[in-house]
Amino acid sequence: MPAFPPDLKRDSRRPWLRRGMAGAALIALSTLALTAQCRQEDLWLPGMTRDSLWQHVRERCLMPDRARHADCAVVDRERGLVLYKDAIGPSHYLVIPDHKVTGVDDPALWDDDKTQNQWAFGWEARDIVSQAIGQRVPDNLVGLAVNSRASRSQDQLHIHLDCISEAARAFIAENAGKASEGWGEFRFQGKPVRAVLIPSSDHTLRFNAFDAVRTSLPQPERVADRGVFVTYVARPDGPSGFMVVDQPVDGASGSTGHASDFLDRACRLGRAPQ
Repeated sequence: MPAFPPDLKRDSRRPWLRRGMAGAALIALSTLALTAQCRQEDLWLPGMTRDSLWQHVRERCLMPDRARHADCAVVDRERGLVLYKDAIGPSHYLVIPDHKVTGVDDPALWDDDKTQNQWAFGWEARDIVSQAIGQRVPDNLVGLAVNSRASRSQDQLHIHLDCISEAARAFIAENAGKASEGWGEFRFQGKPVRAVLIPSSDHTLRFNAFDAVRTSLPQPERVADRGVFVTYVARPDGPSGFMVVDQPVDGASGSTGHASDFLDRACRLGRAPQ
């Protein structure tokens, strides 16, 4: 906690000032605590439970006798998926199944024929990011991410859609060439990750990133302990395609598999002049 100036500590004639500064310090500490929490897990809002996201989607988007809420950007019952506006960030959206699926650890994700390719669905809807900020965001600045079981706050599968972060862009620029040769091991913000570039010359996402990561693991059942990030990479000196990043939970580095760190809720890269 920052120390008060000595004269304020001793000056009993200005208790209102001391109280005001103490209150400001507490607010600052609370803000720092919230920021730290947001780095460790999905953003948590006051009054939320671990089922709040599913309840909101079900009540706002899926009730046939109710008008759909404005946050229900796309509701595709045939594909069993919803594109839902997140509460934080003007360009931040979530891809969510239209039925209860706890997360990537839920057998329903793999066994239910109703569940379609959530990643392809989110990528097809990526123009909504451009619409949200009022200018075109190129494909190489848009990304999708899902957090690991350890770092999620909601027990309903949801894939984040938004602009990528500056750190993500730097990581891609440095490592895309190596990732085009197959799964490689890298570091992102000091944490271990793996990455691979899956070729696609026409910007169409034809694979399921969950499958891409799971089939590459020695223990496929541990896919729930990985964060996954996907974006498009246009390479003038090699094959273009989708970069898939696998961020495992790793106690030694303090990684919780929080792959949405590759995204930026403020969409600063997307807002910059192109």
